[in-house]
Amino acid sequence: MPIKIEKLDAFQLDFLRKKKSRKIILRQFQSPGDILTMTRALGDLKETYPDYQIDVRTSCPEIFENNPRLTKLDENDPNVEIYDVRYDEINQSGWSGDHFTDAFRHDLEKQLGVKIKKTGIRPELWISNDEKSWFNQVHCEFGWDGPFWILNAGRKPDNELKQYHRYQEAVDLINEYFNGRIKIVQVGHKDHIHPPLKGVLNLIGKTDTRQLIRLAYHAHGSIGPISFQMVIGGALEQPAICIAGGKEGVRWHLFPNMRWLSTNGCMDCCLWDGCWLGGEKGQCKHIEDGVPKCFRLIEPQMISDAVKLYYEGGKLKMPSKPMWSDGFEPKDKKGFNINLFKKE
Repeated sequence: MPIKIEKLDAFQLDFLRKKKSRKIILRQFQSPGDILTMTRALGDLKETYPDYQIDVRTSCPEIFENNPRLTKLDENDPNVEIYDVRYDEINQSGWSGDHFTDAFRHDLEKQLGVKIKKTGIRPELWISNDEKSWFNQVHCEFGWDGPFWILNAGRKPDNELKQYHRYQEAVDLINEYFNGRIKIVQVGHKDHIHPPLKGVLNLIGKTDTRQLIRLAYHAHGSIGPISFQMVIGGALEQPAICIAGGKEGVRWHLFPNMRWLSTNGCMDCCLWDGCWLGGEKGQCKHIEDGVPKCFRLIEPQMISDAVKLYYEGGKLKMPSKPMWSDGFEPKDKKGFNINLFKKE
């Protein structure tokens, strides 16, 4: 049986916390974005105490593939400690200025009884050299060898306040700017709500967690709500556009590489923090035709302009022409090559 922390007396706890080597299993079973965010605290714990043996139990084990910080541990080992990792500081995040990654680290400090050195806010993903060498899914499905962005234009069924309503207009504007040289790849879980868009390469329901991570690795960047794809962008230090509205606090989620489109500070309901509504937490108080006002204030042009910044700033490079694999470039009725998304 593992160590029952709650049954130890003060002397036993003090002895445990002073041990140079400990066996620790961390459990987290919330959303993939939450679990990926937790990896920063796990990394900091291992950096601070390199002799600790650490393992995880989560609902997304694919996030931890190739992670060199983990040691396989047995839950029934009498020397193992098991902790459910939380982020209770979300309730103070609007005024504390803490980042989501800080909350996980602080929770581990409290539960383990040790100080953990902060090394940053970037979540950790470990992609093997083999994975990097494989053809990406866009090449395999569509024969496209050029740059692409991944787009999450949907949401889980339990949170309607993450659904931006003008993605199609944004896609049209971005495609006009790209002029066929870069593609948009729409992704989404098969059990979630993802209205298919026009002018995209459709991979809705065709990526598991690890496939999405690999797809993001090969992408120029990502577009979508406060969700998993945004945290992957933070882990990969990759361009990301987050259509946030006013639902959640800015500093809680923000990564330096990201363009964060929010209305925090512009509306009474999210002046400093987010409203944190949606699903069981309550309905938006400024909703019209099913769309929250914080989303109505975000124009599709703002999303397109955010994408453009990465190319005009020099972070990303625009190819000179479309890059299809041989035999995949779309043709018109006469057999001539055409731009797949070129307007008539």
